[in-house]
Amino acid sequence: MNKEESLRSIRYINVPEGMRVESDIFRLDKNIMLPVQLKTGESRLKAEDITLESITAGMLTVIAYDENHKDASYYKDFVLTIDPTLPDKLMKAAIAKEEQKDYEFSEELFLAVYHLMPQSASCINLATLYSYMAVDARDKGNEEKEDEYLLSAKHTLKDGLRRFGEDAEVLAELSSYEAFTGNLEEARDYLDRYMAVAEEGEKKQEMKKLLSRIEVQLENDEEIKEAYDFIMLDDTDKAIKAATKFIENNKDVWNGYFLRGWALRKAGKFEEARKDQMKCLELGERNADIYNELSIDELEVGDRELAKTYLETAADLDPENLTIASNLSYLYLQDDQYDEAREYLEKARFLSGNDEIVKNLIKEYEKKTGEKIGELIHEEIVHDDSQEKEDEDDDAYAAEIAEIEKDDCDCHCHHHHHEEE
Repeated sequence: MNKEESLRSIRYINVPEGMRVESDIFRLDKNIMLPVQLKTGESRLKAEDITLESITAGMLTVIAYDENHKDASYYKDFVLTIDPTLPDKLMKAAIAKEEQKDYEFSEELFLAVYHLMPQSASCINLATLYSYMAVDARDKGNEEKEDEYLLSAKHTLKDGLRRFGEDAEVLAELSSYEAFTGNLEEARDYLDRYMAVAEEGEKKQEMKKLLSRIEVQLENDEEIKEAYDFIMLDDTDKAIKAATKFIENNKDVWNGYFLRGWALRKAGKFEEARKDQMKCLELGERNADIYNELSIDELEVGDRELAKTYLETAADLDPENLTIASNLSYLYLQDDQYDEAREYLEKARFLSGNDEIVKNLIKEYEKKTGEKIGELIHEEIVHDDSQEKEDEDDDAYAAEIAEIEKDDCDCHCHHHHHEEE
């Protein structure tokens, strides 16, 4: 059962006549109602179902899911008086359920242990369970649940810091969690705090290695960001230098080659730029930006057909990319391949008919072909059951027509590259 179902299965009763639960530090309080766990599938509490076991089960459910209940502290004392070894038993049962992938029951047991006797170990066990649940949700394609469980793992570990202070084990888990989720600066901060309190040993040596890798990665990320910023500022020399520095430390990472190739292309070094973009492909990366850059490089060195081929590939990888569609339309138009030019012109104006470059391409197309492009038709099939068996080609279409303003002025289109941020 989940949290809501478990809490709904609780009924509260007065202390049964004759009940005796006592120790040197605990006494029954007849003014405090006791929770009883209903049997599975039952909605009413029967007299014969009121046992010490069902009361203990009810108390553990409240301890697990409603730690701030006004009588939670009393319930904790009650169950520990009944069985001082209960936390260990619950922990073993929780681990067994986790291994069986009975995650909901395992979560209730781990929560009960953590709230019954808070320790860094029980905190980490609970967070680890949430990590397993996140992986399970990801494998099932449920990204929303995956994010929810990852967040639960993080909140559990941060709650551990709140309870236990600068606990070395919790800090180590938090740093590993942040590193796993890509938050390297946060991971480094937790590792710095861990190093300040952890005792020397094998674990600390492992965490030092992790810290070293994270610091290298952060340094590399800064180099990548620096290279990108220089490209945006049109300082190609510094961009090439920053990207080259990154490549020296990351020879198998495609991003550095892409940025350096981009900068080299902007510096007019098209042969070198082409080699860097080809290196991205050799490393296994395939994206529209790489093929768009390659098309520009090939165009500049004189291979128009290969430039168009690369752009066709880019269009397949990113059919919603206005830049690629308009670039292809321009190239085909300049080579008097009007059918192909019209195909990509239609795609471009479907994506953004108000784009100035697209408007100029329309004017250029009309000027070169003598055709008028006056309508942008969005087709919508209207299903008619009465005609379905007669002829599929008789389906009706509803069209939304948008008039494009006509301009008789001469225009000049240029092959262009939209800088991606």
